[in-house]
Amino acid sequence: MPKHSKTSGTSWYWQPSKTLRDAGFEPTALGKDEGKAIMAARQLNEDVARWKAGGDIRAKVEKRRAAGTVAALVARYRKEYVNGTKPGTRIPRLKPKTREVYETGLKRIEMWAGDKPLPYVTPARVGVLRDKTAKPIEEGGLGHSAAFNLLSVLRQLFKFAESVDLIPKGTNPATEFGLAKPPPRNMVWTVEDDAAFDAAARELGWPSMALARELALYSAQREGDLIAFTEPQLQPLDILEPVLRERLEDENGNVMGWCLSQAKTSNEYKSVNLEIPIEPDLLGRIERAIRTNRARDRAADPPRLLTHVIVNDKTGLPWKQRHFIDVWGRILAHAAKATGRPHMRELVWHDLRRTRVVRLRRRGMPKEMIASLTGHSLRSIEEMLRVYGPVDPTITANAVVASLEPRIAKKDPSNKSEQIG
Repeated sequence: MPKHSKTSGTSWYWQPSKTLRDAGFEPTALGKDEGKAIMAARQLNEDVARWKAGGDIRAKVEKRRAAGTVAALVARYRKEYVNGTKPGTRIPRLKPKTREVYETGLKRIEMWAGDKPLPYVTPARVGVLRDKTAKPIEEGGLGHSAAFNLLSVLRQLFKFAESVDLIPKGTNPATEFGLAKPPPRNMVWTVEDDAAFDAAARELGWPSMALARELALYSAQREGDLIAFTEPQLQPLDILEPVLRERLEDENGNVMGWCLSQAKTSNEYKSVNLEIPIEPDLLGRIERAIRTNRARDRAADPPRLLTHVIVNDKTGLPWKQRHFIDVWGRILAHAAKATGRPHMRELVWHDLRRTRVVRLRRRGMPKEMIASLTGHSLRSIEEMLRVYGPVDPTITANAVVASLEPRIAKKDPSNKSEQIG
């Protein structure tokens, strides 16, 4: 498309249609040389032709999904609902953590039936998918909880298809998928699990993951915050109480702490600022990691100027969250196999957060102190304890002992001094 100007002459442009713009193609200036502009336009038109045939063009251009397929439905659902906003507002429909769950399910659905037409997904095929995915992880499945989440996303996906008239009302093939909702998680790590994980991490060549587990259990923070922990976040804290300083001071007389703005999965517009003092032994391990990572960062070409505490041991680069979780799972699987502790395959990062709360409760720590560490508000602390604090015999024993009358010491008949007079 030529554009004429009295001052600058004719310039050539390539202008995509609305459909192509929605897919990621952008208007492109082709310059003033007509011959070169024609060649560039032909290349762009070839890109469009490959895209229409289902090929990949550029990272920013989405792969075309054939109309009427499961993949096309997923693309529309992802755009209009999962990543969409509430009507008349800029507020996202879904919370960040919920979007992650949906995205995992949608990717699995695309792998399962993305190139199939919508009628391919029948109740019978949903049943086959259920039976395959609900198997335990060691048998090649996803496990009950992950399978339930996948099928729930499939049900919501086809409910959306009904609402936009892509399938007739009342024909959702995943309405009843025959898998009970999993019970709430109440798994906690034992000290034996801690040791097994650390040994597996070192054996597989991921020593930083052992430090990640230790720091996660110590701080009760989410993996996203932990892998974003950088050197500038380790700062001196103003702790004035002498008893506390004596226990927490490093060799330089400072109380060092992790200062972070905690990302809240419940609301992406809110955050909680935390200052978590680091006890000296753990602080030493963190500082050693920083020195090692900083040296590798400065030696890079070009040098990296921001050093992270937890990095990919193979590359020295900060972790991408999905890759971090994948490696975490591989270490757990290796630990389970090496130690004969199959339950470790079912442990997830968030169980460390629950474990920290349970261990603090065992020590009789009040709710307000637990909340100051985890970052929850006092209003929500009761719910937090209900979710993260399963009934524990140590806690129950504390309650029972507190309700008992003081025990009267029994007299020892062999004690002659008590028998006199």
